[in-house]
Amino acid sequence: MKRCKGLIPMLMGMLVGVTGGCAVAQQPVQVPPEAEPETVKALMVKVADWQLANPSRHRTTDWTHGAMFAGFTALAHMADTNKYYDAMREFGERNNWQPGGRIYHADDHAVGIMYLEMYKRFKEPKMMQGIKDRLDYILAHPSSKTLEFKKALDSGLGYGQAFQGEDRWWWCDALFMGPPVWAKLATVTGDRRYLDFMNKEWWATTDYLYDPEEHLYYRDDRYFEQREANGRKIFWSRVNGWVFGGLAMVLEEMPANYPERPRYEKLFREMAAKIISIQPEDGLWRASLLDPDSYPPKETSGTGFFTFGLAWGINHGYLDEKTYAPAVFKAWQGLVSCVHPDGKLGFVQPIGGDPQRNVTKDQTEIYGVGAFLLAGSEVYQLAIRKGAPAKTMTVVNPLVQFRDAVTISLDWKEAKAIAGITQENAAIFDFKHKRFLVVQPVDNNADGTLDELLFQMNMAPGEIRYAWLMKRPEDIAAPTTEIRTYCRFAPDRKDDFLWENDKAAYRMYGPALEYETITCGIDAWGKCVPYPIMDKMLKAYNERGISYHENHGEGGDFYKVGNTLGCGGMAPFVDGKICLPRNFTSWKIIANGPIRSIFELTYKPWQAGPFEVSEVKRISIDLGSNMNRIECRYSSKDAAILPLAAGIVLQPTSSKTWSLGQAIAYWLPTDPDGKYGWMGCGVVFDSNAKTTTTTADGHWLLTLEHPIRKPVVYYAGSCWSKNEEFSTFEKWTDYLKTFAQQLEIPVNVTSK
Repeated sequence: MKRCKGLIPMLMGMLVGVTGGCAVAQQPVQVPPEAEPETVKALMVKVADWQLANPSRHRTTDWTHGAMFAGFTALAHMADTNKYYDAMREFGERNNWQPGGRIYHADDHAVGIMYLEMYKRFKEPKMMQGIKDRLDYILAHPSSKTLEFKKALDSGLGYGQAFQGEDRWWWCDALFMGPPVWAKLATVTGDRRYLDFMNKEWWATTDYLYDPEEHLYYRDDRYFEQREANGRKIFWSRVNGWVFGGLAMVLEEMPANYPERPRYEKLFREMAAKIISIQPEDGLWRASLLDPDSYPPKETSGTGFFTFGLAWGINHGYLDEKTYAPAVFKAWQGLVSCVHPDGKLGFVQPIGGDPQRNVTKDQTEIYGVGAFLLAGSEVYQLAIRKGAPAKTMTVVNPLVQFRDAVTISLDWKEAKAIAGITQENAAIFDFKHKRFLVVQPVDNNADGTLDELLFQMNMAPGEIRYAWLMKRPEDIAAPTTEIRTYCRFAPDRKDDFLWENDKAAYRMYGPALEYETITCGIDAWGKCVPYPIMDKMLKAYNERGISYHENHGEGGDFYKVGNTLGCGGMAPFVDGKICLPRNFTSWKIIANGPIRSIFELTYKPWQAGPFEVSEVKRISIDLGSNMNRIECRYSSKDAAILPLAAGIVLQPTSSKTWSLGQAIAYWLPTDPDGKYGWMGCGVVFDSNAKTTTTTADGHWLLTLEHPIRKPVVYYAGSCWSKNEEFSTFEKWTDYLKTFAQQLEIPVNVTSK
């Protein structure tokens, strides 16, 4: 088997920004047919479906299933069906979401990788509680046992007795079974103790089993003095694959500023350089890495983990693409050749304590399938980009709470720096779900020049997410969504201005309604469906007389505004009185979805006590949020400081009010009988605003004194109890508390 000659010394010295390699690596990276994205995805599904149809007899809490579940998790995130999530949920329920029975043994912790990923996806505490309880116990009762397995055997203990040293990570493949679980738990809990424990034990194992000359791990200390037939040291492919894959998973969870992180990155690059330097010509590493000729059969479990780790390193910017991508694609082609027509993955080395020489095409194991799926998920991503320039975006949720539909804004100048990007092809590729996200370029000041690029992510507590900012390939269509934000002027409804998203709907009144209602108050509609309802209901009313003040299963207008602030309006507040303007006189749409809609309403000058005041009100609503961002720009020749109030009109049907810091809320029935449920209204300011909570002029208010020349920004929104998410007042106030926290501590976005 031929390998690249002369590559080892060169690559061993390249720990950062590797650029060397065989001549082939210097050529433009070509994606082979087997690695075309849809081909990869289809084969992953085929292999996974074969495995589901042919379940293993291993305990569903042990390491074999832990590795399989890691691969199934990767596929579930990128699949177009919930089938694989459902399969993992079934296994989790069967296990009662508990790890294996051996308290300290890393093999019984590996299932935690899947449990924690399922918790991130479904937010069910039971999914993480069992593994958390186990690791909490270990933190409180750490083991001080030795890593010297051979010494225990030499003392006369049998293998089973010596194996009680399992309290520590004395065998190197434990670095896949345990550390990613500790790192993931540190992320979702925000508790650094888990990461610090993992770090201490990782380096204890590494200092003992890692060979700094060969840049590979001994399986355990029995192999220190053993040699292969060719005189080389014994380094088993699969166990080094476990380590390399585990290292990638740990790096993905580890904060960028963790003090020990550079050591992990250095180790990753060292191992990567060694791995490709000894890759056989057919792409598949043999069971023994340094004596492949003595182990001629192919071996897919080690190769799967190496392929996963190498592709992960390229995708995350740790490994040079021109150097490493040819090795990845060659390995993937080799793996594909080992898949049977029905999806069975062959050439998987069976369980054992040594490299094995007689692996056959018919031999399979679930951990090999897990490695194959992990590899496929990263090869798919690598092939999507096809060598095009991209910036890697790192998005961090610093709070230990879920954040759904987080809107992330990138400066358009950052996008323009990537060659060939235009408004039509600017794209964000999400690493976790292996897909392009819906994006929205926005021109915030309507001057014809784009200012920002918006996209959204759902983020778990403490989660670190990655994405590419890139030019979307011409052969891939831009993603679209029917769930969107929307706004429009409605002359068909007496000059109302309407806007809504998937959570709520609103309107404000224009000139044609002044005969009846004079206000800048916000009218809130209830809705319990994610698609737009306002146009549909107004059309039904105009054409067939069907009232939109009644619930026909989707929502409706059950809220009464009158000459008030309604649900979250703002106006000058002088001598205890709210000084409302007349209805808006003109409007301008700045952006109209899918992620964010922005519009402005202009109000003619009016008298607010001793002050003549005019106003331009800018309102924006994001997909997935019950709250509007409202920016009021007041002008006055008479006032330098303007007293203001934002708030909610109170009704005789309810006294359910709430306040906390810079936030207020109100809960009222939609009608005297509560026939259509309850509505919740809320107003939130950030901590920079010095507000006072008060009841005045029939309203629940937040008041403040504000410089006339400075825009005032706050948030207002609503909910409806027929939407199960907000079935009680407590759920609504919990939402507002969380919203206020997230307003103060936004996600952190960096790029490289």
